[in-house]
Amino acid sequence: MDAPRDAWNADYSRRGRRWAGASRGLPVFLPNQRVLEVGCGDGKTLRTIAGSKITSPDRGVDSPEIVGLDFSRAAIRFCTHTSFGNARIHLVCADAARMPFPDSSFDTVLLFHVLGHASLQKRRKICDEVHRVVGQGGCVILRVFSTRDFRSGKGEEIEETTYLRGDGTFTHYFTKKEIIDLNPLLSLVSMDTPSWNLKVLERDFVREEIHAILRKKTS
Repeated sequence: MDAPRDAWNADYSRRGRRWAGASRGLPVFLPNQRVLEVGCGDGKTLRTIAGSKITSPDRGVDSPEIVGLDFSRAAIRFCTHTSFGNARIHLVCADAARMPFPDSSFDTVLLFHVLGHASLQKRRKICDEVHRVVGQGGCVILRVFSTRDFRSGKGEEIEETTYLRGDGTFTHYFTKKEIIDLNPLLSLVSMDTPSWNLKVLERDFVREEIHAILRKKTS
């Protein structure tokens, strides 16, 4: 049971770009780093990275190489029609549970709101793949929605704390322990739970995410 590609393709085709604004709290990527964004969607985070200033004491050093991967062809099409300036950004349409990259290909992997749209079985496969493609000492930066988010519990529960949406996609809401359990081969660097209030029709609703940084252990 996985979030159907057809559902995501149909949603992108119907609604257009889903994600507005800029991604916040991104790290500084160093020249010559290789960075993978798993589940790049319509390119929100890629646009933010492309618009950031990469400085280097050696002007001849290349900027970071960024790879955006998504299983939705409709999402990738949005990215291909996005101007990323001079940023070195490459797009790949593939399943995050079977990524077409060699072992230890990347210095940093971004997992922003991807695992929440996968079943438990697939979440485990994605995390195994992430561990495979990140190099020793490399970082995994992960963001998911918390079980304290007001949308948790809304809709048909198809797995524990996983709720089906009317458009055929679904969202899983996480505890901190789940993040640790999904990544037993990575060391936890930091974890926090930013929250904020969303006002709808004069009512406040709590939004909450879990942000984690993990590092691949060196042998």
